[in-house]
Amino acid sequence: MHYIFGYGSLICADSRSRTGVSGLAYAVDVSGIARRWSVPVPDYGATALGAHQDDRARCNGVVFAVDDDNLARFDLRERGYDRLRIDWSQVENLGDTPLPIHQPLWAYVGTRADDPIPERPILQTYLDVILNGCLAISPDFAERFIASTTPWQHLHNDRQAPGYPRALSDHSRHPDIDALLHRTLPELIGARR
Repeated sequence: MHYIFGYGSLICADSRSRTGVSGLAYAVDVSGIARRWSVPVPDYGATALGAHQDDRARCNGVVFAVDDDNLARFDLRERGYDRLRIDWSQVENLGDTPLPIHQPLWAYVGTRADDPIPERPILQTYLDVILNGCLAISPDFAERFIASTTPWQHLHNDRQAPGYPRALSDHSRHPDIDALLHRTLPELIGARR
């Protein structure tokens, strides 16, 4: 069995299920990883999240189990990233269930560090998937995600014509997501195009 640290769209159970079968997800905080909007995605003209090694940083996410076959499926989904081993000593458990610390733990790390630009924005539908997963854990977890992610710029509202291939089909959390963004990133939401 393997474990994956999901720090972006993999926080969302619906998104994970579109790739493969994964086990119980544990809410965690990981030290030594900075989360950035930094990975150009030419397939749909956007910027995705990347994890970058940084001894001073922390970011939240989930840890979930996969078998060998499903690990290969997630490797395919996360092409353009390097899968690197993480030491369990970097992981703080945010829940009550003990972590499976004797199994290998992986993270998909971005190899690029390009900021979002108008031609490669942050897609609202991609952010919706991530924040849907965060809000399923707790509002505080969602706020932690926002606070530990940079840079917040060039948000494109593509909800009417989703550019993100794994966009949510259930839009019931959109009002909660918008309220969270208005509260935590008013400049970003105000400039959303």
